[in-house]
Amino acid sequence: MNSPVGNSFQCLENLLVEGLDQGVYTAAAALVGLRGELLWQGAAGRASRDMASPPATLDTVFDLASLTKPLATALALMLLVSRGKLSFTATLGEILPASWLPRDKATLTLAALLAHRAGLPAWRPFYQDILAAPEAERASMPARLAAAAPLEYEPGTATLYSDLGYMLLAAVVEAVSGRDLDDFCRREIYGPLGLHTLGFVPKARPEAKGRVFAATEAGLIPGRAVFGEVHDENAWAAGGVAGHAGLFGTAPEVFTLAAWLYRAYQGHSGDLGINQEVVRLFMTPAAPGCRTPGFDLPTPGISSAGRYFSPRSVGHTGFTGTSLWLDLELGQMAVLLTNRVHMGRDNDKIKAFRPRFHEAASRALGVCRV
Repeated sequence: MNSPVGNSFQCLENLLVEGLDQGVYTAAAALVGLRGELLWQGAAGRASRDMASPPATLDTVFDLASLTKPLATALALMLLVSRGKLSFTATLGEILPASWLPRDKATLTLAALLAHRAGLPAWRPFYQDILAAPEAERASMPARLAAAAPLEYEPGTATLYSDLGYMLLAAVVEAVSGRDLDDFCRREIYGPLGLHTLGFVPKARPEAKGRVFAATEAGLIPGRAVFGEVHDENAWAAGGVAGHAGLFGTAPEVFTLAAWLYRAYQGHSGDLGINQEVVRLFMTPAAPGCRTPGFDLPTPGISSAGRYFSPRSVGHTGFTGTSLWLDLELGQMAVLLTNRVHMGRDNDKIKAFRPRFHEAASRALGVCRV
């Protein structure tokens, strides 16, 4: 454990150990702060169920799963919009090739895709088709397969959380920037912010293997490595880089990026030059009761953020057991990274653990309003 402040945060250290004892995960790392300032950090457990595996520390690298959506794909688009390379209201037909983009997808806007209001299905097992294709074609296949999937509802009339929309958005980033999502994020976002671990871990880049990764599971692909390879099947089949999953990172670097987002929302974006108007656009609900373009919102009474994050909070969770919440009104921030899928993907103990952790964090920060 590592805690830079006093006893008010002891409850968080106790909770991380309790999560181990309850079988929520084998590894966890968490950070809590207020208005961009780190006030507590801790880690508990081991990289895997093997008692010989390394202890979990703040340097342990976690598969961030769907945190990829806000912290890579949406952030890349935020930067491109700020630089005038892209319009928030642009359609796919204005950006992607008509040779493979069907007509019913050409009118979908970036705004609708970002907020999961584009009519696309939630998930499809694309990895089966991707793995059957020549390896050279696999990286581009998620977007093409997502484009070919039939719409499930009229765009703009409902909200359905969809991996497919972010597969298409990754193709937008690459088409506009002329670089793949991995390279663009590393060079234009993470590098300038001093984040050297946060990034994708493509199967073709072996230098990542020297890091300590929290274990996940082989899942639907027998024999897949549980250390250092993306858990999401569709992202794995495509080579490890995708718009919906594939990002890896340590808890401190995720917190650093969250703190930067908070400051950017307040109008202080630093060297990246993303203007406040664009940041706020991506953090404002697309419609009453909907997600923002890139982030989730607390659901009253059942949010993973617990009861004490204000309605003006944004965040996201990841299937592997990760989460990030940022309160734009009260300033409270929490990053919780775990490897809950290492206990089996049907292990859902994280659902009860997350709100308990966040409520304890709110009380320790002194912002609890109940």
